[in-house]
Amino acid sequence: MSQATLANTTLYEDEHLVVIHRPGAGEAAAALTLVTFADLTFRPNGDKVWGQEVAGKLGCNTIGFVARRENWFPAASVAAAAPAVRAALRGRVATYGYSMGGYAALKYAALVGAGHALAVCPQSSIAPGEVPWDARFHRFHHPVLHAGMSVAPGEAGAFAVLLADPYMPEDRRHAARLRDEAGVHWLRTPFMDHAAIWLLVESGFLRQVLERLLASDLEGLTGLLRARRHASPHWFRHAGNAAFRRGHVAMANRLWRKALALGLPPGVTEQDLGRLLRERMRRLRDAGRREAARDVALQQAALRPEDFASQAQAGHALLGMSEAEAAEAPFRAALKLRGDVGHIYQGLSLVLGAQGRMAEAITLCRRGVKEAPGDAKLQVHFGHLLLNNGKVDEAEAQFRAVLSQAGLSEAGPNGSGDNSQALLGLSHTLAARGDREEAIHVARQLIAEGNTDPQAFLWLGQLLLFIGEPAEAEPVFRDALAGAPDSGPAAIGLARALERTGRLEAARRTAAEAAARLPRDAKVQAIAKRLGPPSAAPMPEVGPTPSRLRRWVTAFFSRDEAS
Repeated sequence: MSQATLANTTLYEDEHLVVIHRPGAGEAAAALTLVTFADLTFRPNGDKVWGQEVAGKLGCNTIGFVARRENWFPAASVAAAAPAVRAALRGRVATYGYSMGGYAALKYAALVGAGHALAVCPQSSIAPGEVPWDARFHRFHHPVLHAGMSVAPGEAGAFAVLLADPYMPEDRRHAARLRDEAGVHWLRTPFMDHAAIWLLVESGFLRQVLERLLASDLEGLTGLLRARRHASPHWFRHAGNAAFRRGHVAMANRLWRKALALGLPPGVTEQDLGRLLRERMRRLRDAGRREAARDVALQQAALRPEDFASQAQAGHALLGMSEAEAAEAPFRAALKLRGDVGHIYQGLSLVLGAQGRMAEAITLCRRGVKEAPGDAKLQVHFGHLLLNNGKVDEAEAQFRAVLSQAGLSEAGPNGSGDNSQALLGLSHTLAARGDREEAIHVARQLIAEGNTDPQAFLWLGQLLLFIGEPAEAEPVFRDALAGAPDSGPAAIGLARALERTGRLEAARRTAAEAAARLPRDAKVQAIAKRLGPPSAAPMPEVGPTPSRLRRWVTAFFSRDEAS
């Protein structure tokens, strides 16, 4: 019988978990049952189980426990499912799981009828009283569900092994605890962090591991894992990541090159580099070592002159810490390697602009929109660059081009963030040309279509204030502050709107609160000083902003201050 002719069935389910049986076919299915326990993020989805792809390639009989949430497989539910699981076993039995599932593979191996267990990066418990040194999962602990969590001797079956990184503090302590208290054998996977599962993703290698596991061959498993480290691109990847985190940049790059040579997709190391470079530079800057942070980016660029990602990431990282002059060289190197990537033109133009080289920045972006056609982010950036340099017609053309590409116009964005930014830019160009009513119409439409960017509210409020509609501007500035509480311009706008509608005390309070929040904002401090300190008396209840008619009537019948 083929796998397709054997029906997958639900053996058990309750409010905490589901147990699915996926029968294998042939000799492999008769010889081995693999009982898998899903990890923290895997959820019930039809008849899918964690590890089914490799189990399917092995052809073994598979039974999968899948948790409905981060619950570490409550003991009562597993005990209730155990009779149905044991009835479906064939041949020799091993449990297998990762992280949360790794804990369960050890805790419940004997209970479900398995003589062997394989656990990857398992916890020994998540109970605060048992593992106070690992707070990662304490929030998922429930005393009623998780009484007696620790793995006791005999629960992991006759022979159990775990894979864990001895250099990751939390996993190291769990592994030592499981070794000392439950007799689980620890296979060390140095520098893999909490990702040792990557060593087992190939079914052929997992088959070899299971063969030695079922033979209780600890020496064979140790040799197998040691050899695997030298042949796995994922080991070299994670070892490189560990080296970079520790400041060994040259070593990290040698390890990454080896990972790439062994077949790791380049995009994986590119993502790792982007994350690790930012983290390393941030830690150095937080420690007051700004020059060292800059040097990390420059060193990465120098070590990989042929690598576009290294040049691009270094340029952006340096720009992010306002090292514009240092960022120019890696950006230009990236541009030589690839001339069709919009964010490189954008980053380099910001570098040039920061040095006052506006004409060069404009020329560069003009080239960029030709070399990277359809890059909306670059076009929006170029539009604002043109607008800020007084080239209103060209700016408008860029914003309208973005909207045209998306089939939109100033009638409404209904699209991506780039489209919204193009519409906001169009409103800016209309205002710069003096067409403020149309600029307000476009800005209102942008907000009406669901845009929640505080800059959109701020811009509309400023327009309304400029044309003499402070009462209409007030709620718009409040929306801007709701999205960006520390926006100095929004606080200033709200204070001015309140002042111009005659609510001087409210304006003073707004300015004073903003001045307290933003002590380094000179403009906020200036308006707070001009308006003066607020009264110590409590503010009266403030109702809705009065309508234009109500404000006119109030003004008409109020006493003239000059009389």
